[in-house]
Amino acid sequence: MSKASQTAEMVAAIRATFHHGPEAMLFDDWLAKYMLGPKFRFFCAVPLLRRRFMLQGLFRNLNSSLTVLSRARFTEDRLETAIAEGIGQYVILGAGFDTFALRATSTFPDIDVYEVDTEASQRVKKLRVNASGLEQNPNVIYVPVDFMKETVADKLLTAGFDASKPAFISWLGVTLYLTEEAVAETIESLGSICVPGSKLVTDFMDARLHDPEFVEGEPEIAQSMKRLKAYTASKGEPILSGFTAEKITKMASPFGWRFKETQTSRQHAEKFLQGEPDHCWPTDYDHLLMLEKPKDDETGI
Repeated sequence: MSKASQTAEMVAAIRATFHHGPEAMLFDDWLAKYMLGPKFRFFCAVPLLRRRFMLQGLFRNLNSSLTVLSRARFTEDRLETAIAEGIGQYVILGAGFDTFALRATSTFPDIDVYEVDTEASQRVKKLRVNASGLEQNPNVIYVPVDFMKETVADKLLTAGFDASKPAFISWLGVTLYLTEEAVAETIESLGSICVPGSKLVTDFMDARLHDPEFVEGEPEIAQSMKRLKAYTASKGEPILSGFTAEKITKMASPFGWRFKETQTSRQHAEKFLQGEPDHCWPTDYDHLLMLEKPKDDETGI
């Protein structure tokens, strides 16, 4: 890609918008506003525009918006546990405009954060981080990758990733834009450098949403998918695939990964939010999954 991911900026806009509402009980990214370009920053900063354009307009057409918060909370809660257990490397695949490194400067000062994304997205992010005036995290390592030509493992090792120590990896909002082959290749690549004790959290779109017969029987879902596919395609990032937890686990098993847990984004969000939030709940077709590489004294599932 020759320019920064527009869907990644949308994710930052969702986080910035929900910082002002009850959804912050689920996940509060108070620094997301610094990752926005002029248009979205203006919309998110002005209460009337935030309510009319974002909450009542754009987000109602993107039923997956609350999934952005749900998957972030799911991931960072498990990351916090992993850090407490001694993991010192955090890899964010498709980091986009994620702000963990900025938020973690004081809370997790010793963890190395490897942000993996295209050079174009990272170039824009660096400019916005530098312009934010926020304290910089000296432990951030930007790892630019051309996903069509380079392997994640090779680029991480070149950047200083320690393959002798366990790592925590997040891979959010990415798999739906990749082919099944590309997902399998990435899982294999990660498996080649991650030792026992490592953990991987990802999210995925339900495979049934790519079954025309199933979608035709769910008119509301059909309309939502049509809008979502049109939106992402217009940004040059078309939706390509869907999975099941069983399928991803089977793909990952030959490389040492074992199933740990799964739930839908809605199931997870409902644990933290009371009543109806300001917009639609996530659908039951957005899923969260955690895999791990068991240590020698542990048994996988």
